[in-house]
Amino acid sequence: MKRKYDISLTTIKNTMTALNFIIVIFFGTVYLIGTKYVVDHRIAREFLDRVNHVPLNPEVVYFASILLFIILIFLMYYRTIIARNHKVLNVLFTVVQLTICFGLMYLFNMGYNGIVLLVFCDSIYHWKDSSSRWILVALIILYLVSSYEVASAVLPMNNPQAFFEIYDMNTRSLLFAIRNVLVTLNILIFIGFIIMYITHQLEENEKIAKELDMIHQVNRELKNYSVAIEKMGERNERKRLAREIHDTLGHALTGIAAGVDACIVMIDIDAPETKKQLKVVAKVIREGIGEVRDSLNKLRPGALEEQGFKGALLKLISEFTSVSHLEVELDYQLHNIDFESIKEDVLFRVIQESMTNSMRHGGATSLKIRFYQEKDWVYLDIHDNGVGALEIHHGFGLKQMVERLSVINGDVRFDGTDGFHTVAKIPIQKGEQYD
Repeated sequence: MKRKYDISLTTIKNTMTALNFIIVIFFGTVYLIGTKYVVDHRIAREFLDRVNHVPLNPEVVYFASILLFIILIFLMYYRTIIARNHKVLNVLFTVVQLTICFGLMYLFNMGYNGIVLLVFCDSIYHWKDSSSRWILVALIILYLVSSYEVASAVLPMNNPQAFFEIYDMNTRSLLFAIRNVLVTLNILIFIGFIIMYITHQLEENEKIAKELDMIHQVNRELKNYSVAIEKMGERNERKRLAREIHDTLGHALTGIAAGVDACIVMIDIDAPETKKQLKVVAKVIREGIGEVRDSLNKLRPGALEEQGFKGALLKLISEFTSVSHLEVELDYQLHNIDFESIKEDVLFRVIQESMTNSMRHGGATSLKIRFYQEKDWVYLDIHDNGVGALEIHHGFGLKQMVERLSVINGDVRFDGTDGFHTVAKIPIQKGEQYD
């Protein structure tokens, strides 16, 4: 389709070029033969009385006009090769073509300005950047003002009608008819070119609109697909967790229950054997705890595994601030504490949820995270400058914070009177603190 359009537009432009070459030869011939007619019929004085200035040498007009038009054709040809998609070169070619246009029109005493339409078609054919279309406006203005009545007010030139009126009535009528036919034909071809160009642009816009609609539809489908994949992933993760719990806790608790039942029966009969049985139960418990810890470690954020707790927090803050307007300050005063993995997971998720809530619900622009120790407790203080909340409703996120902290025997309180303030505290276990 695009190739067919380019061929059609090129054909129309070439036809218009050939027609304008004929028109240039026609006007040059009229001036050349007209001058010879004046000399042969000895009506030079009568002719000079009709004009305001001494005409240019007709031979110069004839050959100069043909030469200028050949140069114009040369520029149009090489513009297609070297400047079609180059903005600066396109502007330069248009300026040079306009200069040649003006030279041709001046040679013909502004008797023909259709050459501007040819340059207009050539320019619009090559330009793809809408920011350069102001030059097309300049071409249109030049076409409208390029008449003898306007130009003769500032430039020395003669009325082009004088070169037609020197002949007898029949010859004059024939020349006027030929001129009008050629000029009208040039305008009709120009109109055809513009109609085809505009039609193609409308079709392209419609095609782009359809492609955009298709892209929006694909985006919607991809969004729905991603939601479905996410839900499927959640279901698969639930199934995996169920299998992990069944294979670890379920198996361990079943063995523990059986061992305890056996101990209850044996304790009054054989104490030493009961002690052996309890050792077996203790071993099963430790192995179960180890398996549960391994399962939980698989769910830890990758940054905690790779960079440690503080490094993971710094990475989380850096990534979050790089894609949002929220400024986050971390004040980490815990230098002699090494948390258990489960506590690191809980604190990491609490901070992650708080940052999300501050931006999404509070509209905050700054947030401060502070870790400090008081006696046997570690405090996590998170305070933003958001809108806060006079009444705090424990949604899913806040409930998850409370539940996560309760798992590690921690506590949390929320205050929404001055921004949103979250203070969590967790106990320090023996072995987590060192000198």
